[in-house]
Amino acid sequence: MKYVPELGGHVPVRDENMRTSNSRVYAAGDSGGVEEASSAMVTGEIAGISAAKSLGHQVPGADERLAQLKADLAAIRSGPAGEKISAGVRCATVCGGVWG
Repeated sequence: MKYVPELGGHVPVRDENMRTSNSRVYAAGDSGGVEEASSAMVTGEIAGISAAKSLGHQVPGADERLAQLKADLAAIRSGPAGEKISAGVRCATVCGGVWG
């Protein structure tokens, strides 16, 4: 957990697939920080697909769908209104699976 005021307080640190430092736990929607409802829907789908893949399930078109969802999420978080949220997300995201 990390205190990130831009996201509403203490939030779990996670990777781009919404996986937390506990590889069995994914955090999406408002549990990952307060954003918009559209962000919650997108992060939920990213987490669901990623969790299914991590359990060895075959998810047809998963890589393409994840790429599209991540692009959609970037678009939702873009612009002046999304700058604060994007700064918070960067603060609470681990890159390359390297946990601090």
